[in-house]
Amino acid sequence: MNETAIVIDNDSVVAAYRRFRSADEAWHERVRLATGMGDNELRVVQYVLYARREGRDVKPTEIARHLGISSASTTALLDRLERGGSLQRLSHPTDRRSILIATTPEAEARLSATVEEYDRRLARLSAELSDDERSAVERFLAGLTEAADSIEAE
Repeated sequence: MNETAIVIDNDSVVAAYRRFRSADEAWHERVRLATGMGDNELRVVQYVLYARREGRDVKPTEIARHLGISSASTTALLDRLERGGSLQRLSHPTDRRSILIATTPEAEARLSATVEEYDRRLARLSAELSDDERSAVERFLAGLTEAADSIEAE
C-alpha cells in the first residue's frame, strides 16, 4: 500500500465525504422508489421544478442539453414522464412552433415531501456557516467538482 492511500484512508474529511455520498445515494434510492422514477426522470422533474422557482420556462432542448442526451432520447423521456403524470407539455404563449415543459401538481406533491424538505435542510445548514466556513466549503466542493470533471474514464 502506498503512502497516499494511508493518508486518504485516515483522513476524516474524506471519511465524512464518503459517508455523505453513501447517505445521498440511499436518499436518492428512496426518492426513486417513492416516485417510481429513474435517475434521468428525476433529474428532469427536478430541473423543471427549479427552473419554475427561478421564473424560467423550460423547452425540451434545454432538457436535452442538461442531461447530455439526444433530442430523440429526450422525446422518449418526456413521453414517459407525461404518461406517468409527472410532466405536461404546454403551448408556448408567444411562439406557436415551440412547446414548454411543466411539472404537474401531482408530481410537485410527490416530490415536495422529500426533495423540497432536503433543500430546506440544506439551506438551513448553509445559513449556519460563518463566512470563513462558507469559503472553505465552497473551495472544497469546487475542488471536488474539478477533480470529478477532469478525470477521464478508462
